[in-house]
Amino acid sequence: MGRRILNDTQPALVHFVRRCHGDTLVWAGACAQATASMQRCMVRNRFFVATQKQTSLPTEADAVLLQAELAHLPLPNSCVDAFVIHHGLETLKDPRTALREVARVMQPGGRLVLAAFNPWSLLGVRRAYARLLPDMFSRTRFVNPIRLLDWLTVLGFQLEGPVRYVSYGLPFRRQRSVEADPSADALPYTKHDAGGIEIPLADTFLLSAVKQAYGVPPLARTVERPVGKLAGVAYPRVSAQLVRVDFRGEDR
Repeated sequence: MGRRILNDTQPALVHFVRRCHGDTLVWAGACAQATASMQRCMVRNRFFVATQKQTSLPTEADAVLLQAELAHLPLPNSCVDAFVIHHGLETLKDPRTALREVARVMQPGGRLVLAAFNPWSLLGVRRAYARLLPDMFSRTRFVNPIRLLDWLTVLGFQLEGPVRYVSYGLPFRRQRSVEADPSADALPYTKHDAGGIEIPLADTFLLSAVKQAYGVPPLARTVERPVGKLAGVAYPRVSAQLVRVDFRGEDR
């Protein structure tokens, strides 16, 4: 199932990542194989923040592995030109803190690409089932797309286009093994639409947004400085003298 979702979302992910530009790109996620989408990206410096334990990266990723938490990035303010969150919010207790941290390290004009599981899909039904019985989604938390758009608006991000919904399939593994039949994990279709409009019931949704301004003010310390004694200002002294004049006896 994971391989099917990754193959279905790869074309849309490549399209969004190709539009990133600048000097620094940070990729955060649990799937290192998805970093192959950065091959056609023109950003020079690339970093991969592993949300789970990761020891190495694929050679095609051409990125530096950075061990850090998405909610506590060891980066200064306004230093990142592009940020990709590939299924990195589902494992966090408070996704808002991570998005606020991402907004802090991004500079105005930077592009944010985000991919997450859709709670209004069959995977969302499996997530509800995982609350009762042990499952691979028991420790995950799906983010509502509508609520996510509200958070991005507050942080100063503006969508570049509509939200993309991709990958429609069953929320469990197929019976046949992929090794025996390579096409067993593939579905005859990966997109549902009605008159050109994507049905928002897919397993994954993707979006691309641009940071417009400082939605979050940079962290700064308030330092009290002693007020010095004001220096006096010298002004020129103006003097006037009254002169008595007697006009009597003069022709007027």
